[in-house]
Amino acid sequence: MAYEFRLPDLGEGIAEGELVKWLVKEGDTVTEHQEIAEIETDKALVRVPSPKAGVMLKLNAKQGETIFVGNVICVIGEKGEKTAPVANASTVSAPKKAETPKKGSSTVIGELEEAPDDEEVHIAPPKKTAEAIVQALPAVRKLAQEMGVDLSSIKGTGPGGRITEDDVRSSSGKKTKESAISITFEKFGRVIRLPLKGVRKAIAENMVKSINTAAHVTHTDFADVTRLVAFKDVEKERADEKGVKLTLLPFIVKACALALKEFPYMNSSIDDATADIILKQYYNIGVAVDTQHGLMVPVIHNVQEKTIIEIGRDIWKLAELSRTREIELKDLQGGTFTITNIGSIGGVFATPIINWPECAILGLGRTQEQLRLRDEKLEVRQMLPLSLTFDHRIVDGALAAKFVNEIKKHLESPDALLMGY
Repeated sequence: MAYEFRLPDLGEGIAEGELVKWLVKEGDTVTEHQEIAEIETDKALVRVPSPKAGVMLKLNAKQGETIFVGNVICVIGEKGEKTAPVANASTVSAPKKAETPKKGSSTVIGELEEAPDDEEVHIAPPKKTAEAIVQALPAVRKLAQEMGVDLSSIKGTGPGGRITEDDVRSSSGKKTKESAISITFEKFGRVIRLPLKGVRKAIAENMVKSINTAAHVTHTDFADVTRLVAFKDVEKERADEKGVKLTLLPFIVKACALALKEFPYMNSSIDDATADIILKQYYNIGVAVDTQHGLMVPVIHNVQEKTIIEIGRDIWKLAELSRTREIELKDLQGGTFTITNIGSIGGVFATPIINWPECAILGLGRTQEQLRLRDEKLEVRQMLPLSLTFDHRIVDGALAAKFVNEIKKHLESPDALLMGY
């Protein structure tokens, strides 16, 4: 009997993905666990393995389509076996490639480049297939549950028939958000329209989710890293011999882990379903990486157990995998605190947005020489700007300031950082 293979649960609340390309074609014989498709989620490029051996009877999605968890993506069976029509929820086709635009018209650019190959990622089997046919993101399902709305009774107005938060509110009888104002830019001249999808779409959704959920406050200060810079410059050559490009960042990651241990509320999250504050007793620090695909945040796990050299090696390795899109999902998950290095590009202070559901994010400015009064003498010191954005629902300003002071203590007197260097 033909087997309908549904897109399995991809984890971390991921409800959809874009089919980048098929690795097989109809009529091909496939083995169990053979990779059959590449699907791009908002986290990474995933290669989907076949759940069983057989003949690929039907490919049920086209390149560029958005497919949802629970959708039948292909049918596997015996050679010559007939397949029945598949009842799938709608998929969303990617825009066609741009044609030469006319003046005053808009152009839609579809696939700008082919995504690179990815490492193998094993995917868990689908959990709630029947429910997955109802197209709704986890946040929408949660809202429906809170409002007592049956999702199966709603006709979605989102892309591909997806149910939106406004659909849920409308069905509950409560007032929906005001519709966004539509502006016709084309009347002023030629424009180009780019689809908001993949990593860029995920960034947009996560930023809005964070701003609309956490109470953002930013605390700024300077850390005197003169001594640390001198140590780094001396040790740079030895680190190169170990295959590590030594920068200040590994020291800062380690300093944050030590400070998080002293101030556990900075290493927490709020469970909105239960209104509990969850204090995490592990220290997984994400480091924001600027890539051509958009901002990605690979996570260095168990920082407290690693040396500066090991942290530096992890940063370099994960940054490269992020830029090539070869990073695995497990290396993008489980973060408890995030660091974003604005200073590597330029700038002093910033107001970074929290990487929800974490409690805080630390922004680093560019290290600069400043005149400082020390022991009644003016000295040129290396000063590092720090911008800590924190969730005021969890911690108050005084605690956030003490946390930054703890980070400064380790950066300015780095003896604890250098133990086991």
